[in-house]
Amino acid sequence: MLRITLIFLALISFKLTTYSQEIDKRLLPKFSEKELFEMQKNDPKEYTFLVNALDKAVFIGEIPDKKDIKFDGVLKINPNEVHTFISLGKEITDSYQYYKIKGTTKMLGILPRFALDNHKFTTRNK
Repeated sequence: MLRITLIFLALISFKLTTYSQEIDKRLLPKFSEKELFEMQKNDPKEYTFLVNALDKAVFIGEIPDKKDIKFDGVLKINPNEVHTFISLGKEITDSYQYYKIKGTTKMLGILPRFALDNHKFTTRNK
C-alpha cells in the first residue's frame, strides 16, 4: 500500500511540474521560452496580464462620426481576422492607441495598461 501511495504522489508531483511549465505560444513572437518560464516563476502577475491582454487588448469597430479621434497611424490589415498587440507588433502602453484600417471605415484600438489592469481576467491555458 505504501508503494502505491508513493507512486501516486510521484505521478501527481510530475503532473503539477509539467502543468506549470506550459506557456502560451502566442507570446513566442515577442519572448523566448526561457523568458516566459522565468516570467511565470518570478512575475506570474505580469505573465497572466500578457496572456489575457492577448485576448482583451485589441478591438476593431467603425470609426465614429461624431468623435474627434487622434489616430496613431494607419494599419494595412484584414479587419475580419483575429489580431493581438503582438501580431500587430505593438506594445501595451499607458495611453489608448487608435489606428485607421486602410481601405475601410474601420479603426483598431489598443487598450492601455490601466484599462486592462482593471479588467477581471480569468487565465486560460493555450
